Amino acid sequence: MRVGLSWDLSEAGQAISAWPRVMSEIEKGDALGFDSAWVAESRGTRDACSQPTVFLTFAARRARNIHLRALSRRIAGELPVRLAEEVTLLDLFSRGRGGIAYASASSQGLEPFAVHETIEFSRGAWATNEVRYRGRYLRFPSHTGDDAPEGFSYPEWTGEYIPQWEWGATRSTADFLALTPKPLTIHVPVYVAIDDEPTLEWAARSGVSPFVGVEHTTQDAVDKLSRYRRIADQAGRRSYEVDAIIERYVAIDGPSDPRTFGGTTHEIACAIREVAAATRASHFVWRQDRTGDAGLSRFANEVQTKLQA
Repeated sequence: MRVGLSWDLSEAGQAISAWPRVMSEIEKGDALGFDSAWVAESRGTRDACSQPTVFLTFAARRARNIHLRALSRRIAGELPVRLAEEVTLLDLFSRGRGGIAYASASSQGLEPFAVHETIEFSRGAWATNEVRYRGRYLRFPSHTGDDAPEGFSYPEWTGEYIPQWEWGATRSTADFLALTPKPLTIHVPVYVAIDDEPTLEWAARSGVSPFVGVEHTTQDAVDKLSRYRRIADQAGRRSYEVDAIIERYVAIDGPSDPRTFGGTTHEIACAIREVAAATRASHFVWRQDRTGDAGLSRFANEVQTKLQA
């Protein structure tokens, strides 16, 4: 089982001291063998991080092995192409370690289809050449008309190829465009919060990895991931196609609560394994608080080893 660390920088303290501290914690997690580092998009306070992909792109040059994931990424007010380009740069600078987890539609006041189409478009644009996309909420290029097929369509070969950066003004309204540059990884890891029932069902049938965060109780998280797995099984999806995530707080030698795994390191390892057995979750993410990196070494030595045995 993979193990990651996550942060919400709006809860970490003043940016001038908290952001360097979190960067150091990512480096320490990398050195200790943690599999992933997740930084959430946050807004509304002066210390929030509205661009986690930029933060993680910087981290990519300081942490050499840990996978880097932008968490709770919102699409409201954003251009889907720009979001895809952000993740492309993170993936390139990290040499294939980038990824993104989208926030739920309900947390953004959006229709679920808006999130679904953004994910579908990004995955297709990363993996293919010139494309056209017509959805209910998203069109690429923006002038794509109603006569275009729904979803992706592709150009026919005309016998001539001119790179789009050489077109000039006379061909700036082409019907098919490519997202450039391409990420190092063809299938960039994409996750979505399955807070909404339509998104849970769509993600399960589409093979999109689910994320359940600490805002949900452990029982609610188990229920959601178990339902996801049942729908995915019915759709013929295999467990190995996705990276199912459950995020919890951890209190080593401390009390448990509905969102925290507490107790001895052995009890914490057993609690994580119990949830994994019930849901087939493959990735546990430990949400960090203001205590800094206290307990990281002990968790790596006494819990992570049991999870990976």
